[in-house]
Amino acid sequence: MIKSAFRVVGAVCLCICVYIYSALPVLAMDVSVNSDMSMVSFTVSLDNPDHMQQFAKSTFLPDRFDDLGLADYSSFSTNYNTANCDMYPLSSCPAGGRCETCPFNVKQHRVIACQDPYILSNGTCTCPAKVTLSYANDRCTKYCGSTCIAKSCSPSSNQSGCTNGTQSCDNGCGANTRKCCVACTNKVTSKPANSSYTYSSCYDGTTKQIQTGWKCNSGYHQKDSSCEKDCITNNCSGYSLGSCPENADCSSCTITATNCTTSGTKYKFNSCNSGYTLSGSNCVLKTCEDDGLYSATACYISGGVNYGPLSYWTKANMGL
Repeated sequence: MIKSAFRVVGAVCLCICVYIYSALPVLAMDVSVNSDMSMVSFTVSLDNPDHMQQFAKSTFLPDRFDDLGLADYSSFSTNYNTANCDMYPLSSCPAGGRCETCPFNVKQHRVIACQDPYILSNGTCTCPAKVTLSYANDRCTKYCGSTCIAKSCSPSSNQSGCTNGTQSCDNGCGANTRKCCVACTNKVTSKPANSSYTYSSCYDGTTKQIQTGWKCNSGYHQKDSSCEKDCITNNCSGYSLGSCPENADCSSCTITATNCTTSGTKYKFNSCNSGYTLSGSNCVLKTCEDDGLYSATACYISGGVNYGPLSYWTKANMGL
């Protein structure tokens, strides 16, 4: 009696198990039962062992490494899932991307959005076009990773206080709109012998001393575009007359400066000419009584006597 009851229970359990396993598409099972239920036999076999392995792996094994390191699923092929992950073409989430993984394979990803400044393109996140820093004052204002994608440029301010004036120059942003000082360069680059350069202060961003002229050395003076040796100065001391009196003999002196320029002639009285005598500051004709000499006018004797040269006109010769 008891033996028969166990046989019935065993048969029921067998049926349930057969039903469960028969639901698995990858199992093949043969069952045989005696007519008196005294003996039941069954044979279970794998219809496709490779398919069964993949089914078990995708159903019972986790899709990520467990904390204990016991699920050594990495030794299997990565294409173990039976589900299709064609909509998840990426093997990793790109930089700047927000992704979701395939429900059947966490190694497959797809981008659902991109963080600023990345942009979505062809299913992945990429940076906008690179910006080149071309000019001296260019500054990058936005990066995408290590790539500059936006820039700004502040023009350099104009120069001021320029000694030689200003000229247009590069503003540091690719335009010739800045005012720059004209460079301070020597205005004079040659000079005559016996001279030295003269200098002036000039500002073109920095203060410089530049050659702006020349001057003759000590002992020389300028004449035209050369330097000649100085003259001995002469102020004609002792020569008090501005002109020599008529019928007088005088010495002359030219007033001379160091640079050899002259400023007139002065005279010094020596004597009156022959036949003249000094009267005040003038030389006048002598009279019959002056030093024994006589003039034809003062000592004319009536009758028109010719007494010869004036040097013979004496009182004795004239019978006076």
